[in-house]
Amino acid sequence: AGAGGLSEGFIRKGFLPVAHVEMDKYAVLTLKTRLAYHYLKSMEKEKHYFHYIQRRIPREELYSVVPGEILQSVINREIKEDTLEQIFSNIESLMEWWNVKRINVVVGGPPCQAYSLIGRGRDKYRMEKDPRNYLYKYYVEFLKRFSPDIFVFENVPGLLSAGKQKLWEDLQEYFRNAGYEIQYRLLDAN
Repeated sequence: AGAGGLSEGFIRKGFLPVAHVEMDKYAVLTLKTRLAYHYLKSMEKEKHYFHYIQRRIPREELYSVVPGEILQSVINREIKEDTLEQIFSNIESLMEWWNVKRINVVVGGPPCQAYSLIGRGRDKYRMEKDPRNYLYKYYVEFLKRFSPDIFVFENVPGLLSAGKQKLWEDLQEYFRNAGYEIQYRLLDAN
């Protein structure tokens, strides 16, 4: 989930984020704080958020006025083989709490450092030995488990040329085997 930039855009367009999965504790705090803001805004109690950003109240006090399930929707775990089932279980529990029957959209993107041209330029192995190259396989596991109508897999343009384009071909095949055809679009967000 990172710090939640994609989520922020989807929330602003009316989507309900059932869960976020992020391993970095600082990104987790950012996600929880933004979820607190959106909850408080929906309850017309955003003054608590403004008191927090003005340093008038500590984070704990901000979080104390938000339902625990909203904060628990940020799952602070690394996605890997031995955590996947627990993460799925957490998400399914959150679906029950939110009264969500199915996930319609999955949004995310593996860390871009492994695919970025700058990252490859700085690494003597050109990032080919970086395990983050293969996190898309876990992303596909989320698609298999929740069968969304659509998904957004965000990353950097370097993904298309990583591993002499072999990685992009493998990624397409992996998604295809899960029942999804993918198309890419380059977005210039300037």
